[in-house]
Formats: sequence, C-alpha cells, structure tokens
Amino acid sequence: MRERIRTPRLSVRARTTIGATAVAAVATLGVGVGLLSYLDSKLTEELDAALDARLRTASHAVQGGKAVPAGVSVDVSGDQRRVQMQPTEAVDQGGPYRTAETTVDTPKGTATLVASASTESVSRATGAASTALLIGAPALLAIVAGLTWFSTGRALRPVDAIRSEFARLSAHDLRGRMPVPAGDDAPARLAVTLNETLDRLDGSMRRQRQFVADASHELRSPLAAVRTPLEVAQAHPDRADWPRLAAGTLEDLDRLDRLVSDLLTLARIDADTVDDAAPLDLRELVRDVVERRGQARVELDLDVTDDVVVRGHRGHLGRLLTNLLDNAERHAVARVDVRLSTSDGQARLEVRDDGPGVPEDDRERIFERFARVDPARRRHHGGAGLGLALARDIATLHGGSLRLAESGPNGGARFVAVLPVESGSRGKA
Repeated sequence: MRERIRTPRLSVRARTTIGATAVAAVATLGVGVGLLSYLDSKLTEELDAALDARLRTASHAVQGGKAVPAGVSVDVSGDQRRVQMQPTEAVDQGGPYRTAETTVDTPKGTATLVASASTESVSRATGAASTALLIGAPALLAIVAGLTWFSTGRALRPVDAIRSEFARLSAHDLRGRMPVPAGDDAPARLAVTLNETLDRLDGSMRRQRQFVADASHELRSPLAAVRTPLEVAQAHPDRADWPRLAAGTLEDLDRLDRLVSDLLTLARIDADTVDDAAPLDLRELVRDVVERRGQARVELDLDVTDDVVVRGHRGHLGRLLTNLLDNAERHAVARVDVRLSTSDGQARLEVRDDGPGVPEDDRERIFERFARVDPARRRHHGGAGLGLALARDIATLHGGSLRLAESGPNGGARFVAVLPVESGSRGKA
C-alpha cells in the first residue's frame, strides 16, 4: 500500500496574507481597467467637444466670408461640383484621428465643413496611466501583503500566548490560567472559555483526589475492624468468643459491602447520561420502593398523585428514594412522610421526618461525600456519608435537583427532590 504524502499546510497567517493580497490584486486590476476605460472615454469626449467647437467657429467664419480656421476643410457643392477650399492640416499628421463634419448654407451653395484632430494625445495619456498602474500596482500589493502579515501576526499574538500557556499545563497541575486579551473579540472569548473549562477540570480533579483519599480511609476502617479481632482470636483461639466474633465480622463486612456498593454507584453515576433513559411511572416506583422496605421502625405515611411520568433510570431513581428513606428513618422519632406531586411540569418528591432536623449551617454540607454532621455519631449508627451525596448526584443526572427545605411546624428534616416531568404526563398536585 502506497504511503500518502501529506503536503504541509500553510499557516493561518500565510493563508490570510495570500488571500488578502489576491483580493487586492483583483480589485486593483478591476479598478485599473475601469480607470483606463474612463480616461480614454473622457479624453475622447473632450476631443469631440473641441472638434464641435471648431466646427461652430468655422461655420460662423464661412457664413461671414472670413477665413476658415486651421484644421477645418470646406467643400462647396454646386452644379454637381465639389471644390476643396482649404486642406485639413490634421489629416496630414499621420496616425489615428477623429473627424466631425457639418453643412452650412453660403452664397456659393451648400458647404460641408470637416474638422479633424489626431488622437495621439489620448493615446499618450492612457499609455502614461497604464505605465503608472503597472509600476504602482506591485508596490501597492506589496504594501497590502506586508500590512496583512503584520496585522495578522499582531492579532494572533494573544492566541499564541494562550497556546503556550495551555501547553505548559499538565494533567497534574491545572492551576495556570490563560491570559485574557483586552476587548471582547474571539481570542478574548476563547481565553475566558478555556479558563472556565480549566476551573471545572481543576475542581473535578480536586474532588476526585479528595474522593479517592476519603474512600481509601473509609475502606481502611472496616478492613481494620475485621482484621484486628481475627488476629487476636488467631493468637488466642482458646479465649476467643467465636460466635460474637463471627457476628461482629459479618456486621463489618455488611458495612464494607454497603460502602463498596455506594462507591460503585457513584462511579456509574459519574459516567452515566440520561440519553439512554426511558420514561417510567414515578408513582409506581415510589410505591414499589416503600412496599419492599417491609416493616419499618417508625410509621411510614405515603401520599402520591397519579400519572407522574419522568425520563430516567429506574435503578438510580429507586436508589435516590431509598437513600432518602434510610436517612429519614435513621433520624425520625416516630413518623416519616413521603409525598409525590406535580406542579408546573415538574415532579416534586418530598421525604419528611420528625427528628431533630439539621442545623442551618450544615444544610449544604450534608450533601458532600463522606460528610457527617454530628461528630458524636458512631459509624455503626449510620452509613459512610455517601447516601445524600448519591441522592443529589442522581437528581442532577436526571436534570433535577435535591435540597433540604425549611422544616415544618413540627421540626424535623424535609428533603425535596424535583425532576422534570415527561411531556404528555398529567398529575394532580
């Protein structure tokens, strides 16, 4: 197979200069041709006007019996005869010429006056103009090319600075930012867009590194909790309480399993999109999740509307509600309320408990990954701090939101998830 030879492509600066010079050359040629044509026409028109003026003067002279001016010939016709009264000097000069004639009545008969003039002056003028254009056009094109090359280089200088700074960045250091040129032109907008993208990438990498560090710490704790009792029991098998050790190990393994499951779900959510999502009945999903929970520690009250269809992943949305219910039951005193309604083309899912609520300063921090608001809270009383973070990520993935709303009159926490309703869905608020 023959290798295809790639021809190096000219730079933007070179292509712009060539293009501008070519346009200037075409424009110069068009203007030059038009100018020469206009000059020739104007000079010829003035020559004709001079011949007409000469004929008028000659007419008055012939009618008054005076001498005919030079450059005018007179023919007098009578009895079938033509008499040349004065030769035309212009005809004898040689070369191209223009003539004009007129007839006048004289005592001797009708006279034909003929005036002529050489067009050599017109040719000399147009020739001089052509020479000037042939000399000036290359100089003009050279000036256009030079100015275009300079101005293009000056305009692209900010782009080169942005490219150099961007090339200096690495995947491990995104702290640098592109220099933003003055003005609101394309290079300035490019620099602003790149800086915004770098801000998002830098923030994402920082969150990823923090997440990996937190996940490693969270995984190390249950592994250590499993390993330490087993090592002690192995060293003193006769004094080990094996049933209790097995129960504690299984409890730690359950916690480890939940943590790994949460981490895998987070990874899937970060990679998923709603492009392959399908319409689903949110009312049916809410009822299924509540029914599968079985007997709860607290009273669970369900109030759902009819015909609420959203587009999304059934497993993810089920996990969102499950995490909200787990959090509510963990902190509720005696009651958890679940309410599903629609309003203004949006589905509104509320999960409310009658627990102690969340301090106002911590209402956003509870959605951070591995966040625990209560420092006195023990690990075995709750999860790894991923439940609410997962729920918010799922809501965001589906084009919605999750927030902690103001508590009701009886206190507690009230989580509100808002999701866009699929077109054609109807619901009663």
